[in-house]
Amino acid sequence: MGRKLAKILITFLIIVLLSGTVLAYAYHTPSSDLSVPFGVSQTRLEDSTRIISSFGERKIGSQNAAEASLYIKNEMEEAGLQVSLNNFSVRVRTRNFNYWNVSGANIVGIKEGNTLKDEVILVTAHYDSRILVPPKSGLRGFFDSRIKRPYLWPVWSDTYVCESANGTGVDDNAGGVACMLELARVLQNESFDRTIYFIAFSGEECNLLGSQAWVEANSELKDNIVAVVNLDCVGNEPLYVCYLPQYAWLKDIFENEAKNSGIGIQSALIERGDHEIFWENHIPAVVLCHHNYESHDNFHKLSDTVNNVDFSVIRNASILTTKSVIYLADPDENQAPFVNISNPEVSESSFELIYNVSDPESTVEVFFDNQSLGNLRSGRTFSLPEGEHTIRVLATDRYGNRGTESIIVVNEEKQDRSSEPPHQEIESYDNIKYYVIGYPENSVDSNRTLYYYLDDFGPLDPGNPLVLTPGSHNLKIWFENESGILFMENETSDFRKYSMERVRVDNPFMDRKNPLVLLSGVFIILTVFVFYVKRIKRDSRVRKVLKLNRNK
Repeated sequence: MGRKLAKILITFLIIVLLSGTVLAYAYHTPSSDLSVPFGVSQTRLEDSTRIISSFGERKIGSQNAAEASLYIKNEMEEAGLQVSLNNFSVRVRTRNFNYWNVSGANIVGIKEGNTLKDEVILVTAHYDSRILVPPKSGLRGFFDSRIKRPYLWPVWSDTYVCESANGTGVDDNAGGVACMLELARVLQNESFDRTIYFIAFSGEECNLLGSQAWVEANSELKDNIVAVVNLDCVGNEPLYVCYLPQYAWLKDIFENEAKNSGIGIQSALIERGDHEIFWENHIPAVVLCHHNYESHDNFHKLSDTVNNVDFSVIRNASILTTKSVIYLADPDENQAPFVNISNPEVSESSFELIYNVSDPESTVEVFFDNQSLGNLRSGRTFSLPEGEHTIRVLATDRYGNRGTESIIVVNEEKQDRSSEPPHQEIESYDNIKYYVIGYPENSVDSNRTLYYYLDDFGPLDPGNPLVLTPGSHNLKIWFENESGILFMENETSDFRKYSMERVRVDNPFMDRKNPLVLLSGVFIILTVFVFYVKRIKRDSRVRKVLKLNRNK
């Protein structure tokens, strides 16, 4: 009897221990399989990077870019995505102000979600590249086989587009595309609640033409995009996640996943790239990059090769992106935070903005007449221009769930500017740049911006970055320097940061080895030949005349 009881007790203890192990594993393992990111292959990343860079300079509209796009399309299809080539054509100006249509292609791969399939996560990377080399002096530079000359005679530019650049554009941005493709492969056999788009953009090096074209062509998706993760220059350390304060929730995801994975990462405000187009359209986006890559020794140079990137860093970027996208695509909660705005009383054209959000950890973005004002805290007092205005507060939780409320505010009084500090009005100031609010160009020398008004709404804090909505804007700035308090007003009738009119793309006819140069050379040779033939004939006649004269 005692032996049987002992056996029963031992069996019970074994069952309890096994159950505890299983429960502990279930408790510590989230809904998505954490082993997935560690299937990231550095060998595959390196192979993809080498293949993409082997196409050479992948300038928008070029044959190299077309061949690279087909490779990316095939890789997306092998990863099980629904793939399409989104061709686009944009009317732009060349440097000599002639208009022409530049054509490019964005490659889009879709992994459809389940219960939340209408909510979309975007993973993007640009596959075009740009290599610039300084010309050599004299005839040596003119006959340099490395470069294409955009004009008949290369005298109008300091640098020329590189023609023979095989194996270049690795960090910027073959590595980023390889990182995106590896993510698609790793997630191939996984399913998620939200839909994931993988997009390889063309034309990033030409004022973000590809991302502009895609956003404009897919405007119906704008409200469905939860987050955009842009991969651009991920081949060196230190890795940064760059963001705007109103999208800090998205930056926090990357920082948390990096901490959990033991991957070193830093954060910074603002960075240039395709994600800016999404910022302009009030779509949450971050970019993963090594910060300040514009000052990198190999930026847009022939030295941007596999020898100057660290593939272990690209692997870390891929692991970090994979874990962050899994977190976003399979949210533990899908309940949007509740937002309530207290109906303000307008007094002397001013009102106090007071709002409450059910989730105190949510990130808030405030809009004034569809213009984002960034992350404004509740309880601040603002001055309004005359008329009826819409104030909207948007709150986003750590899973990308969004709640919002809007109110109409009417101001029937003119703004009272008597509270403005005494100042000297100036039309311009040598050290002040006209800028998009919140960009690094804000901090100009020793000047200190006190505050500013945007479209007569303010005062706004200069340390609060925001992106202007395309359209007409009025900006009033109060700043301080050794001369005291100065005031400057900047009006723009049609602001569009990435206006097509500002794009300069050389015509491919002039990008190829220019036949006119060859024809010009042939013409010069023929002219010299004819000149010497005529001279020889003339000298021959002179000799004959002299000979006849001697014979006489």
